[in-house]
Amino acid sequence: MKIKSIFLLIICLLVSALKAQLYPGMEELIKEETEKTVSKPIDFSEMMKPKEEKLTREKFEDLKRQKEARLRERLTQPEALEKAVEPRTYVVGPGDVFSFNIWGPLEMQYPLIVNSEGKLLVPSVGEIVVAGKTLETVQKEVLEKAKPFYEKSPITLTLESVRQFRVHVTGEVKFPGTYIVQAATRLSEIIAEAGGVTDWAWRNAIQIRHENGKVDTVDLDYFEKAGELSSDLFVSGGDVIYVPPISASPIQVSVAGDYECAGIYPVHPHEALLDFLLRIGAVNQRTDLSRICVERNIGKKKVQRFTPFSSSEPFYLEHGDRVILPPKYVYVRGAVQRPGAFPYAFNLTAKDYAGMAGVTGNLKGIKTYHVFTRKTESGPHVLVGPGDIVDVPELWRLRVQSYLGIVSTLAYLVVAAKAIGL
Repeated sequence: MKIKSIFLLIICLLVSALKAQLYPGMEELIKEETEKTVSKPIDFSEMMKPKEEKLTREKFEDLKRQKEARLRERLTQPEALEKAVEPRTYVVGPGDVFSFNIWGPLEMQYPLIVNSEGKLLVPSVGEIVVAGKTLETVQKEVLEKAKPFYEKSPITLTLESVRQFRVHVTGEVKFPGTYIVQAATRLSEIIAEAGGVTDWAWRNAIQIRHENGKVDTVDLDYFEKAGELSSDLFVSGGDVIYVPPISASPIQVSVAGDYECAGIYPVHPHEALLDFLLRIGAVNQRTDLSRICVERNIGKKKVQRFTPFSSSEPFYLEHGDRVILPPKYVYVRGAVQRPGAFPYAFNLTAKDYAGMAGVTGNLKGIKTYHVFTRKTESGPHVLVGPGDIVDVPELWRLRVQSYLGIVSTLAYLVVAAKAIGL
């Protein structure tokens, strides 16, 4: 029994010594396992956000009163027009305010408002239907009908202020609902008032559904990137603005590598890779384009890897492509004081990043794993690229100290076992 106990004790100690040799410390083990699963710095901003409180009826009524107060304040302020109203394109509707002017020895001015039925009540003439007609057509029609009643006096009809109406915003916006806007309001302003689009919005195919059944499709990205006003249309009363989800796009690609741009994106038909990356803001003048890869499925469980910018020919994306961007961080692990991710900087070596992390290990034995080429280089002067992993080994004397500690523990246990008669 004593021999069996001693044998089991020796086996346990040998297993402990083997584990200590393979894993220099529990702290390093936990660190390495964590780095395998976490390939980017942890963003605590989402975790630190206060939890949203449940919306009660009282809070809802309070928010409603605040909204009504802001609306009344806005309605009392003069309109901030983008430019002079274009008579050939502006469509008249209920709420527009006109001025009917009679010139001559006795000048007179009559304010006229288009009523809810879309009619304008003109002095001496009567009712004229004006809703849905352009401003140029309304002015011409009113003056022709009023001219026989004012033969000796010149008359004019001017638009004093534009109307306000309701539009409905639905789909992938943060605050869908009904909004009151004026006739000279563009789509981008309404989207902004609705809190902007969500992360799942298909920004290139926003629909404006008009009451007459016509549907306009707007590319909001094109307006924001190129400043093209033709992609930021004016809205009309009763319009329904629908922001579709990305899933509605027939062509989708995924972006990986750079966690700030990672996700699923819709792609225009026959869109080149560089145009796509510029559109989503994934590259800038400091981006190393040669490190960008594209993985494409070419059959069952077969993936082809491309480096598109190694050629001068444009690379066109297809549905299901996976674009891999170079990360913006370098990862340092091993015998350092602050292991983790550090911002990538051009032309820095493994020694530089180890110094940032507070190196405590063997500086000469540093190894760098290059993510892009999937190769490993040794030495402190190796140039590090974005996404690379710098591994700093422990000093040999620390390893020897660890072994000596194991041996001393083993000797102590043996002596203790003999002392108790095992």
